[in-house]
Amino acid sequence: MYQYSSHRTVAVSTHIYIFLISLLLCVMSRISGQTPPYSWGFYHRAEPLVNAHPHDYFHATGEQMPFSGIGAFSIQPRSILPKTLFHLYAFHDDITHHLNGHSAVLRLQTAGKSTNERPEHKTSSIEFRVGEISHPFGLEEQVCALQNVESSRKVGSSHALPKQRGLSISVQKQGKSGTEQDGMLDALYVFSERRTGLMGQALNEWYPRIGIGNAQPLEHLQLGSKFTFHAGGASRIGDNIYYDMHEQQSKRIVHGAASSIGMHQGSIILSNALPGTISEPVSFEWGDIHTLRGIEIDSHNGMSIGKRYPQTTLDIMSRTSDEQSGALRIQNSNHSTLLYLTSHGSLGIYNAQPKERVHIGETFTIHAGGASVLGDNVYVDSVPKSIQSGRTASLIFQDGLIQLANTDSNPANSQISYRSLPLQDNTVRGLIIENKQGHCGIGITSPKARLDILATPLDTFSPALRVATIDQEAFFTVNGQGNVGIGIPDPKHMLQVAGNVMIGKQWNDAPECSAIEHKLIVDGAIIARELLITSDYWADEVFEDSYQLMTLHELERYIKTNKHLPNMPTESEIHDSGMNVSKVTVALLRKIEELTLHVLTLNKDIARMNSIIDTLPFND
Repeated sequence: MYQYSSHRTVAVSTHIYIFLISLLLCVMSRISGQTPPYSWGFYHRAEPLVNAHPHDYFHATGEQMPFSGIGAFSIQPRSILPKTLFHLYAFHDDITHHLNGHSAVLRLQTAGKSTNERPEHKTSSIEFRVGEISHPFGLEEQVCALQNVESSRKVGSSHALPKQRGLSISVQKQGKSGTEQDGMLDALYVFSERRTGLMGQALNEWYPRIGIGNAQPLEHLQLGSKFTFHAGGASRIGDNIYYDMHEQQSKRIVHGAASSIGMHQGSIILSNALPGTISEPVSFEWGDIHTLRGIEIDSHNGMSIGKRYPQTTLDIMSRTSDEQSGALRIQNSNHSTLLYLTSHGSLGIYNAQPKERVHIGETFTIHAGGASVLGDNVYVDSVPKSIQSGRTASLIFQDGLIQLANTDSNPANSQISYRSLPLQDNTVRGLIIENKQGHCGIGITSPKARLDILATPLDTFSPALRVATIDQEAFFTVNGQGNVGIGIPDPKHMLQVAGNVMIGKQWNDAPECSAIEHKLIVDGAIIARELLITSDYWADEVFEDSYQLMTLHELERYIKTNKHLPNMPTESEIHDSGMNVSKVTVALLRKIEELTLHVLTLNKDIARMNSIIDTLPFND
């Protein structure tokens, strides 16, 4: 043993020296094409090597840690030395990169005499422990164990299966708080199992078995007591189900239901099975062989729910045709039904109990049967009925006929009638477009015109026809008496108009025709048996003593000058503005009255002249 100074400078110099020597040896070996001088044997070194000599391989003392190795280590270079407490190292130098020598670096083996074909099983294991050896208080625990195991098993009432041999890993138990408990927990088991034929003969087929938390795995991989993974003719992940390779059928691990997801040749099946015993095969069908208690994604056609072999992108099969059972339901997070499809084919949107082919919300329905019906608060149950108490309304298409109508208030689930008059079959509370002439009827089922309106006789409250503004200002009204009002909400005559009326095609641009007080404008002649004109003014003031009557000489001069009588319209005025019958009549009456006064005056003059003539001598 060599002793070296403990000074840092000496240690650093030693490291540098060793590093340079090692680097030089490595470079020289590479240049010369030689490999490092490996040699098999037992090596023991002290770590760290700060104050150690390269040839010091002995038990280290003080703060140094012993590293030991068995295998192809090398003193030079020093980098190829044991790297841990116990280091196994096998180096094979071969230009073909194939393994030379023995494949096992570490071998554990037990042996015992036996008269059987195979030796008696003895467990070989590797233990991992913590704590001091021979501690006075026994503070030493086995943390993990790796050992070979052998077991046999029976499943249900079937015959005993061949022994399983493999490898198990057990770890220290721990409580919920993480504290270590007494005993070991089965963590991982790896087995191989030989398959037998139906008559119990051994077949030259071996199946791997891996159990995690399970010492008797029934499948290629089993987690815990029931969760399994299978990779055989079909890949499958299952709960409470395994494939019995001896009887070649799926079975339950324990009594109860089973579920699995299977993948085979591009198809995926997600399904479950009803509860049963472990002695009976597992069936995922709820009816015939074309049904499935789950989902299938086919590699060619699409996906199916409730059936095998989908024919469309999404193919859903209902379990029954009962109207009360469901085939499809979609809900939100509040468990409110967004969409519900019954097995009978009724669709509910925001309705979990649809009464029609399509039922939206509480009362809106769509029916497609003998008649197509779009309705509110109505459904067809051989006859139309109300969904809930109240009025109903519907749009019906049947044999080319269209009916838009409503009803009075009815009890829930009671038969409804669309008649406006209960005792009149030909009436309807709505609109009809019949299927022959396309005639439209309002209130009548058999219209006889393009628009045929049935009014309630003598109805003074509801008119037969009304056109009004949003402010309820009536434009056009036909009441139950047949009176027509234009601008009149309740006409008292056959025709009553609030405003001016024009008859004819041509419009007269005269100011009088636009005056609001001129109520009737006629482009043409008017024929009447009688014409009654009312006026607030008449010409009787001519006969008043205060009336200034124009003399005949003044009248003559006026006529010669103006070519028309005083206070009478001229020809041009009549041509341009028309003749106001009332004014002209009053003017003519005034002229007649004035003429009458002139005649009376002349008559008096003639009488005086006659009296004078009678006194003349030539009358004797």
